[in-house]
Amino acid sequence: MDVELSLLKLLVEIDRCGSMTAAAERLTYTPSAVSQQVKRLEAVVGTPVLERHARGVRLTEAGRLVAGRAAAIDTQLSALRADLDDLLDARSGNITLGVFPSFAASLLPDVMAAFRSAHPGIDLRIRSSRLRDLHAMLLGREVDLSLAWDYPELPMVVDDVETEVIADDATVLLVPAGWSRRGPLLLESLEDEQWIVRASQHSITTMFRSACLKAGFEPKVLVESNDYMESQAMVAAGLGLTVAPSMTTRYLREGVESIALNELSRRRILLCRLGHRTPSPASDAMRAVLVTLFLAVNST
Repeated sequence: MDVELSLLKLLVEIDRCGSMTAAAERLTYTPSAVSQQVKRLEAVVGTPVLERHARGVRLTEAGRLVAGRAAAIDTQLSALRADLDDLLDARSGNITLGVFPSFAASLLPDVMAAFRSAHPGIDLRIRSSRLRDLHAMLLGREVDLSLAWDYPELPMVVDDVETEVIADDATVLLVPAGWSRRGPLLLESLEDEQWIVRASQHSITTMFRSACLKAGFEPKVLVESNDYMESQAMVAAGLGLTVAPSMTTRYLREGVESIALNELSRRRILLCRLGHRTPSPASDAMRAVLVTLFLAVNST
């Protein structure tokens, strides 16, 4: 049986009002239009749904059955509308965010706290991994959004992935605590230093080597490390100097100091999503939280 929702709603309203005339006024129908709609409903259900009496109309047994089901449907539709409103207004839903390790180790707790405070009804999940794996998760729809990074001279390009620069991250010089030199530094003045760099053709190393060559020297690399905390440990031990994104120094190891080095490129922070995928309200809410957080961090 294929019944239009409008006919069911009309029957429920007639039952509530006790008359076809009152129902017509509530629904801004003409009485004749209501009468015609009732006849259509009766034709579909195959039996009368109303019977007249001296003070109006009342539902037949079949009419009460139809009206009862119709009222339940109306309740469900109202609940559906409320659920959709919550979803569209970012009061409900779910989102999985992919993050890279240096972000997870520094700013992720702040992002999670801010997002849960602003959107407690949204289920937030996090996946932390290297960039290559994050791209695969994004393409496989295992994450809805992913953070990534690159440098202006080494832009990240991934097929079918749309990127947006939402912040940047200064590159700083890390030196042992009590290092003798102070004040603004030029890269060329560090020619004789020993260096600890990221291994495996890491982008920060490529950028750093290029900057050193422009400054007139090839850096003397003593150690190639696997992560920034490992590099900090070697700096603290006095083995050499290193450069790192400022984000990685939020929790600076004891025995290490950070110095600005403006000749080095700033790391760009990227928000990535599938290019053909329309952002959900939850995704837009996460973007807003990330942008606000980075603005606050960069202004301090």
